[in-house]
Amino acid sequence: MINRGVFQKHYGRLRSDITRVQPKQILALATALPGFFRDRLTVASAEEQIRRMLDRREETFLALARTRIYESPTSPYLPLLKLAGCEFADLQTHVHRSGLEKTLEQLAREGVYLTSDEFKGKKPVVRGGQSFRVSPQDFMRRDPSSGYITQSSGTRNEPVRSFISLDWLAVRTPVVGVFFAAHDLFSYAHAVYDGILPASGGVNTLLAYAKLGVVTDRWFARAIPVNTWLEGRYHSLMTHLIVLAGKRFGPGFPRPDFTDLSDIHRIVRWVLQKNREGKACCINTVSSNAARIGRMAWEMGGSLEGTIFIVSGEPFTEAKRQMIERVGATATSRYSSGGGLNIGVGCADPRSIDEIHVNQHLLAVLSHPEPLTREGPAIHPLLCTTLHPLAPSLLLNVQSGDYVRLERRDCGCALERVGLMLHLHHIRSFEKFTSEGMNYFHTDLFELLEKTLPAEFGGGPSDYQLVEEEDSTGQTRLTLRVHPAVGDLDEARLLARLREALAESSREQRFMAKVWQAAGTLRVRREAPYASPTGKILPLHILD
Repeated sequence: MINRGVFQKHYGRLRSDITRVQPKQILALATALPGFFRDRLTVASAEEQIRRMLDRREETFLALARTRIYESPTSPYLPLLKLAGCEFADLQTHVHRSGLEKTLEQLAREGVYLTSDEFKGKKPVVRGGQSFRVSPQDFMRRDPSSGYITQSSGTRNEPVRSFISLDWLAVRTPVVGVFFAAHDLFSYAHAVYDGILPASGGVNTLLAYAKLGVVTDRWFARAIPVNTWLEGRYHSLMTHLIVLAGKRFGPGFPRPDFTDLSDIHRIVRWVLQKNREGKACCINTVSSNAARIGRMAWEMGGSLEGTIFIVSGEPFTEAKRQMIERVGATATSRYSSGGGLNIGVGCADPRSIDEIHVNQHLLAVLSHPEPLTREGPAIHPLLCTTLHPLAPSLLLNVQSGDYVRLERRDCGCALERVGLMLHLHHIRSFEKFTSEGMNYFHTDLFELLEKTLPAEFGGGPSDYQLVEEEDSTGQTRLTLRVHPAVGDLDEARLLARLREALAESSREQRFMAKVWQAAGTLRVRREAPYASPTGKILPLHILD
């Protein structure tokens, strides 16, 4: 247990909140944290755990399907499986005969899947003449142990709350240990630039590092907006409780050092100081922030030679890579989805800039066999299925909101040697906006807004963003927000170039671009692009 006197000394002003905000949850976390920190994980143990879970993945899936779906009358997956005529015996036979991924692909063809909007309850599930609604809570684990509440950034949709348990973090940590070994990161000075609770990235990363015995030097933190004062107190209390336990029982745990986007220079100065001390640095943050740090170092005339960024939260694009590498740093990707689902970690010998090894011991992934739309480009959404009973939510062919390229290859890095053979790269969200009664899909807005327009009109990554919004007359507009720092612009020429780019690839796209031009749908506004609380900037932002 945490020493009560130490806790009261540092956080006495928050004691009154303990009696009002989920006291049992706070007490359970305070009780469990010392054991979590003391039970360290070695790389050898991590490798053994991953191999053992890989050996049992098919049987684990079948056990989950039997107990959490077929034996649970309220399971949202049951209606879909019944429509497909798939009883448990059929599922078991198909898995043993054809393998897990082939079985999941066949189920997807027969309608056993959920789109991202269906899973979030934004749209009804419609299959075979039947219609029903679900919500994220329908899939959540019912018996979580000690942990804390997080919420997604809400960059694309309304934020989704999840409960992250310490036992699930312990299950997720082995692949982080092998990832560190593959990239030789144990000798680096580590920093995290991410939000405090309810954002999940910062706390999850710091806890995993601590379990591996890794000392994190700095936590450059972001404050995350909350709905009420009491909610803010709760998340602040939980954050400080974790920090206090980490300092007392862990290898070293930093306090949050609140750092706004205007304070990025402080991170650059930390790297330069560590370099003078002879230490190379590793910074874990979202891709946009990594590019910002690289850009700030360039403007300051400093070199980040030897620095490694672990980037996540949004696609890692060529434009962001160039911004990072021109100051001497490099980057590797980490791919996670909402609700604590860690899909994969970066390959140590990649062919693509965002190439990762899929965590096949924890989940199965495949591209949906049918394209998202027959009218536009053939987008095959990524489907995810969880394979561990401690996962926060049970997923069975649930869209992540992205599409990817999948391949199996021998890369020779430590992640492949442990058995993680499936690689994933070119991670992109399929962006859709609607105007004048037509849906428009664009498969690579990042290429247009991060590379093409900056090259022709100035600026860099994160300076351009398309925003779908309504004007005062109720008409849907597509506003191209351009950061004021870009300087003088020929807006007429910029709009013409935007229309030209949106009209590429197909006859349907050319027709839509003409309709939008006639309706005055496209416009330019000189404002900073919308960013999530953690700093993510996606190429398309849709206002509620």
